[in-house]
Amino acid sequence: MLVRRYMASLLVGVVAGCGDDVAALAESPAEPTSWASGESFAGDIVFFEGVRVGARVVSPARVEPGSAVTVRAGLTGLPDGVEAWVGLRAPRAAGRQEVAGQSRRLVAPGADRRDRWVRATVVDDVMTATLELASEWHAEQAVLVLELRRGASTLMARSGPRLDRGAGVLAVLPVVTRPTRVTATRVRGVVVDGTITEAAWVERPTLLLAQSLDGEPDPTATAVELQAIGDDALAPGRGTMVRIGWDDAALYVAASLPDSDLWSEYTAQDDPLYRQEAFEFFVAASGEGTRYLEYQVSARGVTFDARFPRYRAGDEAWDSSFRAAVMVAGTVGAADDRDRGWSTELAIPWSELCAETGLVCPPAPGMRLRVNAFRLERPDRKRTDALALSPTRAPDFHAWGNAAELELQ
Repeated sequence: MLVRRYMASLLVGVVAGCGDDVAALAESPAEPTSWASGESFAGDIVFFEGVRVGARVVSPARVEPGSAVTVRAGLTGLPDGVEAWVGLRAPRAAGRQEVAGQSRRLVAPGADRRDRWVRATVVDDVMTATLELASEWHAEQAVLVLELRRGASTLMARSGPRLDRGAGVLAVLPVVTRPTRVTATRVRGVVVDGTITEAAWVERPTLLLAQSLDGEPDPTATAVELQAIGDDALAPGRGTMVRIGWDDAALYVAASLPDSDLWSEYTAQDDPLYRQEAFEFFVAASGEGTRYLEYQVSARGVTFDARFPRYRAGDEAWDSSFRAAVMVAGTVGAADDRDRGWSTELAIPWSELCAETGLVCPPAPGMRLRVNAFRLERPDRKRTDALALSPTRAPDFHAWGNAAELELQ
C-alpha cells in the first residue's frame, strides 16, 4: 500500500479572551491524513537494490510518551555498506518528509525535535531496534519508519507501504496522549523588571511553547538544545520559551518571545490585548474549567486580568495584584525596522491564587495546580499564530482538559 501525500487544511477558530470579546485564530488543525491509529501495514516493503522487509512485530501496540518501542522484522538482501535506521516520527513531520521527497534532510539538525532515530541491528536476516518516544508528545499517533542509508545517501523504497520516494513505513502506533507535565522549583532573588538573564531564571528548566491546537512544534523554532536563556534567547530559531518558579510569596513566570515586528496598539489596562499580540497565563486548581484566573501582558507593558468563577463567565472589573514587567529589543509599533523580540516576567501572589481558585495556602513542595501559557503573535499584523504550553485540543484558550499539570518542588 502506498502511503499517499496529504494536504494541510486551515482552521479559523474563535478564541475568547473574556466575555464576548474574541480573537480569530488561524492555525493548522490535526491534518487529514492516510494514517490510521494502530494501523500495521500489510505486505512487504521493497527497496531498490533488492532489499526486502517482510513480516514485522512491534511492541507495545499502544505507546506512552517517554516509553520504549521495539520492532522486529525480517530484512533480506541488505548490501554491504548500507545501514538500516529506524525512526519514530509524528504524522505531520512524516508527511512533510513525503512532500519534500528528501527524508535525509529532515533527520539533520533543525528537524522536528521529537524525531528519534536508531541504527538497527541486523543478524541472520532479522532486524531489531528499540527507540524511546519523546517525553513531550501530543500527536495521537507515531509513525515507525525505516531508512536504508549508504553514507549521505539513501535507498528509496519502491513498493509496499512507504512514503513517496522515501522511507518504508513499518507501522502507525496509537499514542496515549496527556497534558504537558511541568515542575517549578524555588527561586530566590527574582526582580520583576522584564530582564530574564539573571541566575534565578538561567537555573530553571526551559519550556518551549508549541502550536496551541495540537501541540505540533512552533514552526519558527529549531531543534537546538536550549542551555541558557540569555540574550540569544531572542535570536531567530529559538522559539517562544517559558520558565516557572515560586517562593513563599508568589508564583513567577518568565517568557522569552522572539519577534521581528513588535506590535500592539493597546495602551490602557484591560484593553483586549488578545486581539493583537500578547502573552497570556492561566491558573486553576483543577481541570474542571471553574474558578480560574487569566493574566495577560503586551510588549508595551500593558496588562489585562480577569477572574472566572465559571467557564467563560469572566469578571474584567476585578483587579489583580500581580506584577508584570517587559523588556523589548526593538521598537513597538514601528513598521520600518526589524526587531528581535521581547521578554516578560510575572509575579502572581499566592494570596490571590488561593483566594480566587481552589488552591490551599501556604504553598509547599508537592502542591499541584493546572496552568497554561499562551502566545498570540501576528507576523503580518493580520493572521494569528497561537502557541501554548500544553495544547488545548480545541480552538479555545479556556479549554482546561489538557492544560499543563504543574507541581511545586
